Amino acid sequence: MTSKIGDILNSITYWVIRLFAKLIFHVFYRDHGALCAERFPKDDGTPLLLVAAPHGNFLMDAITIFVTCPRNHYFLSAKSNFNYPIFGSLITLLGAIPVTRPQDVERVNGDGLVKVLEEGKIVEGENLGKTVQVGDSLYVEFEGPDDKDDMLKEACGTVEEILNEHRVRIKEPGMKWLTKGRRKNKLRRLVASGSLVIRVERGNTLRTLEGLNLIPKAISKGIDRLSTSPGRIAFPIQDSSDSIGIQSPPKWAHANERTPLLIGGGAGGSSSSSSQRSQHARQLSNSSIASNRQPPTPNFPSVPSIPTTFSYTHMPPHSEVYSAVYNIFKRSRCVAIFPEGASHDNDHMLSLKYGCAVMALGYLASKEPDSFGNKRTLKIVPCGVNFFNRHRFRSRVFVDVGNTIEVEERLVEMYRQGGSAKRKACQELLKTIHSALLELTVNAPDYDTLLFFKTASRMYRDKLPNVLDFAEKLALLRRIAKKYLSTTPPTDEARRLKRDIVQYAQTLRSKRLSPPHMHTSPLSLFFYLPLFLFLFLLMTPGFILFAPIGFVAYYVGKKQGENAMLYDDNSLAITRWPGRDVIATWKMLVGTALFITFDITYTALLVPYIHKFGIVDLHGSREYALAVVLCLLVVWPLIAYGTILTWERMCWVGKHVWVGLWGAARPRQRRDFLLWREQLSQRVVRWVDGTTVAP
Repeated sequence: MTSKIGDILNSITYWVIRLFAKLIFHVFYRDHGALCAERFPKDDGTPLLLVAAPHGNFLMDAITIFVTCPRNHYFLSAKSNFNYPIFGSLITLLGAIPVTRPQDVERVNGDGLVKVLEEGKIVEGENLGKTVQVGDSLYVEFEGPDDKDDMLKEACGTVEEILNEHRVRIKEPGMKWLTKGRRKNKLRRLVASGSLVIRVERGNTLRTLEGLNLIPKAISKGIDRLSTSPGRIAFPIQDSSDSIGIQSPPKWAHANERTPLLIGGGAGGSSSSSSQRSQHARQLSNSSIASNRQPPTPNFPSVPSIPTTFSYTHMPPHSEVYSAVYNIFKRSRCVAIFPEGASHDNDHMLSLKYGCAVMALGYLASKEPDSFGNKRTLKIVPCGVNFFNRHRFRSRVFVDVGNTIEVEERLVEMYRQGGSAKRKACQELLKTIHSALLELTVNAPDYDTLLFFKTASRMYRDKLPNVLDFAEKLALLRRIAKKYLSTTPPTDEARRLKRDIVQYAQTLRSKRLSPPHMHTSPLSLFFYLPLFLFLFLLMTPGFILFAPIGFVAYYVGKKQGENAMLYDDNSLAITRWPGRDVIATWKMLVGTALFITFDITYTALLVPYIHKFGIVDLHGSREYALAVVLCLLVVWPLIAYGTILTWERMCWVGKHVWVGLWGAARPRQRRDFLLWREQLSQRVVRWVDGTTVAP
């Protein structure tokens, strides 16, 4: 009886939180939903493991699954998230399962002194082999000679092997220098160059780029003298697609969003002539980019071989997490997990971790029945989380539900055998999950390729006789991406088409023109210009009331993104939007908190005004006053939401107005752009499916 009451209370709590999340979600996103929702299994008593990817938007990914999928889910969340005052309480009420990460583990101070040997590959100390275990993180500390010049006081490495009771081997690349706390800003800068932002580590990031022959050393010398962040490079960096014949960078350079090519050279930021730029591009294409198979050595001193103190962290076994997941499965519930691990700001899916495979196979390998006395069963549901302009307010997000994955009994038997058979079973299941997620997502190696996919898809749709719904648009986008990535490297035809389309899109962007609105004629200004003025006047009162919320949320999101890029080693070193995976989350959190504050404040200010001037007769009753307060608390959100919709429509009309004004001022350029677009559209159609234009 008690358990039933608890389940009812949990269901009510889940429903209330989900309703609140849906309201916020409906305001933050212009369009959202679940595609192919009929594939989601019905609640027939079979537990589900929902695997979602890519994890490119921090908390917004989990909220998206929470809002769009019909079943109640138990999420896995980092243990540190439970320490947040409000968010931690909410995920605790939702029954989230805490997962301990290496950075969440408390350090243990070691006894005695240790010495780092063989360039950081070996650490020696009395009884060190008995103190630490394989997989532990080992830290050694040194006293820096000068706090102003030498901030490198701590080195870290992962124990790979216990050689004897006094010696341990450190996993490659050995002991690495760290900076304590948030003092990484002493060694790092965010440097703006055109539309790109580069994270500079003195002697590291820029030396890596120098090793690729992409940026001269004069830039790094100028950056090292920067006293503020972000700085600005005086040398322009080409912000266009790669040319035919330029080889791809080595595989180890995957942390860069794209490969920037230098336009200018020399001190003072003077740009070179077009012939010099062409010669420089030819030199790049014939350079030894591909031959640099090893990344340049960072300009950091080696770890000294002197006795020093040490500390270590023991990673707790994940058996507690797996046990909690298995208990949920036994009750025929659903667990949602992002198998990539932490969120990231890439445009493609990262490699998956083995946890999801262990959860599925480990649960099915047990011969114990579930809580209802039935044989254990499990279904895996892959979900692709597709964000469009994921860092922006009023963008779009859709969850694409894939076909259910049934775990083969053969893999379960292999898992029971243990050893190499167990690892092979996990690998096979993980490969199946990865393949299913690839079919549900759009993966691009860099931003320019993603821009090519989207622009080519829009051009292809312009040639179709019928308007596609969103599911068909997404399918077309994946079709184009799959065709481009089907060969490695892409064909010359595909690369030329990508180069021309990206050049077209970036040319429009440089002129503040929107590709979907390019067909707007100057004559349409007679309609769009009065409509724009009307919408502007209609939006102004609400804008005055609630604009501070938007400005503050934008600023906080931008700063948090920059902090994430500056301090998080997993963030892209070169990107247009620093820390793009956290921006939307902070915008949503700050915007929600500020709006609640504004709502209460405006209500508190208006009620005395209403009472003083007798706008509403309260009859001296508290009930009437309370009713007025409740009405105002509802009216302000309606005004704010109406302002958002009006502002959104005004921006859409404003793009038409701008394109119309530009076309009226430059009719010849407008004709050239339309002709250019028509030629590219025909090439896209021929490339995608030959001479036919049917989808």
